[in-house]
Parts: sequence; C-alpha cells; structure tokens
Amino acid sequence: ALYVPNLIGYARIACAAYACAVAFDDIYAFFAFYLLSFVCDELDGRFARKFNQCSEFGRVLDMVTDRRVDLMSTCTAVLAY
Repeated sequence: ALYVPNLIGYARIACAAYACAVAFDDIYAFFAFYLLSFVCDELDGRFARKFNQCSEFGRVLDMVTDRRVDLMSTCTAVLAY
C-alpha cells in the first residue's frame, strides 16, 4: 500500500538531495528546497496521524531521513566554510 506520509518522506529526500546538489551554484534554490524539505518533515507526521497511516516502516523512514538531511546539510556547510 502507498502511504501518503511515506510519499512525502521520499519527496523530502529528493528535495534535500537537490538542495545539496545546487548549494554552491544557486543559493536561492538551495534555501528553497531545504525549506521545502523542512516543511515535508512536518507534513509527513501530520498526515500519518490524520489518515491513520502510521507504520513501523514510516517511523524508520522518518528517522533515517532526519539523519540523512542533517548529514547532508552539515557536509554542505563544512564544504562551504
């Protein structure tokens, strides 16, 4: 079954990856996609509760995505400075 929160989680990963890919070429795109990733983090939990689509996979996906986005943004900041 396709859970809405998991789809949002996948979009969040894509937004964060794109943000890091353009971080040194287009700072505005970086901030826009990083912000979109941040908004998706809020929305996935909200939709999981709203649609009662909580799952163990979703919990793990959210946790792993949180760490991945943290790592990507940290590495980008380290490379920039």
